[in-house]
Amino acid sequence: MKKKRKEIGECLEELLSRLRKEKGWTYVEVASKLPNKQITEKDIKKWEIGLKYPDLDMIYELSELYQIPSAEIIQAKNNSYEKGMASINMYTIKWICYILNVSIYVGGVLLVIFYVLAFAFAIWFLVTMASQVDKNLV
Repeated sequence: MKKKRKEIGECLEELLSRLRKEKGWTYVEVASKLPNKQITEKDIKKWEIGLKYPDLDMIYELSELYQIPSAEIIQAKNNSYEKGMASINMYTIKWICYILNVSIYVGGVLLVIFYVLAFAFAIWFLVTMASQVDKNLV
């Protein structure tokens, strides 16, 4: 009997991005509306990509700003961890997305391309070194 996979709800990255877009706000506008003036548009973008997660105080501020229960934001944060959004590959993809300003999908494709190129280079290097060893033995 096949085990049914548990359906995981919306993750924090999706929730924050959706709420901001529904309001029609930019990263700068969200940062300016928050009471904590140390938060910048870069922090908002990192939250939406998942490079950083807001602390509990900030979760309460976000719940007031977006007028949703803080429990919903906390659950979304837990969903992010449950979906594996904090894995090393996802973390690398998120940095690619942050730096190049591309979607998670494009970041994933770029990471796969990088892995393929790194593997091809490793094979080329091993073949080259093996032929050097053969020449030195003769």
